[in-house]
Amino acid sequence: MSKKRITDDEAAQIGRALGDPNRLAIYTQIAQHDELFCGEMHAKSHISPPTLSHHLKVLTELGLIASRKDGLNVFYRIVPGTFKAYLDYLRQIGSRPMTK
Repeated sequence: MSKKRITDDEAAQIGRALGDPNRLAIYTQIAQHDELFCGEMHAKSHISPPTLSHHLKVLTELGLIASRKDGLNVFYRIVPGTFKAYLDYLRQIGSRPMTK
């Protein structure tokens, strides 16, 4: 299996997405579980259901989380490869020699 790499643009989008305190909290909450039901996230959050839905959509579109439906319920889980690729991207930046 090939190692996932992200582009500069994808890294910037992920950085912006996780820079939002609500999105970071949602991502962290999901990451602490194998899967998390949307209703559980709403119960632990102070944001409205439409706003939660918007944040979940942004995280999904960036490939940071994935979902599955079970009847009327939607369960979310992280996509570890995407976050790892983001961290690898940041590490690569940090290891570049500085120029004057």
